[in-house]
Amino acid sequence: MQCFQCDQEAQQECPRCGALYCDAHGDALCARCMDPTLALPSYRVYRGSLAALLIGSVFAIILLVLPPASADRDAPPTSLAGVLPTRVPATPTLAATAGSASTPGPAATGTPGPAATSRPATATPTATPASIRYTVRPGDTLYGIAERHLPPGRDLDQFKDQIQQFNRIADASALQAGQVIQIPR
Repeated sequence: MQCFQCDQEAQQECPRCGALYCDAHGDALCARCMDPTLALPSYRVYRGSLAALLIGSVFAIILLVLPPASADRDAPPTSLAGVLPTRVPATPTLAATAGSASTPGPAATGTPGPAATSRPATATPTATPASIRYTVRPGDTLYGIAERHLPPGRDLDQFKDQIQQFNRIADASALQAGQVIQIPR
């Protein structure tokens, strides 16, 4: 067996490429495997990586120019739905629509008008932006409603008492199906 580069007797086999070589043409590896110019990857590897880069670039440009179609273009992407706050349209309260003293009218000019008359207070609280309207269902208890709507980090018993005070409920066991209550946030 001869060295791959000369006619001398081969003493080792290259563990990388399997070529036989003598002591003059290699140490741990043969001289061919140790040559920096021959250590470059083949042209197939270059062409393959360039083709992958080109395909990836075209795909990225297509996604930037033509974003995926969605049903609602004004809404944020679904990937951001849990991160961004959502807007809930405020429902007008009965007092605001009936022309209470908070709405500007003839009472603001100094002349008494229909808005300046006082109205009796009702037993049901008006909805505020910081509350949720809930209709009591058969079998509901105040404790169960509080448990269902409990904000994170709040105490259940205190939240139940807060709902009871907010709705001016004297007896928590006297809830009736169909009754509308407000749940503070």
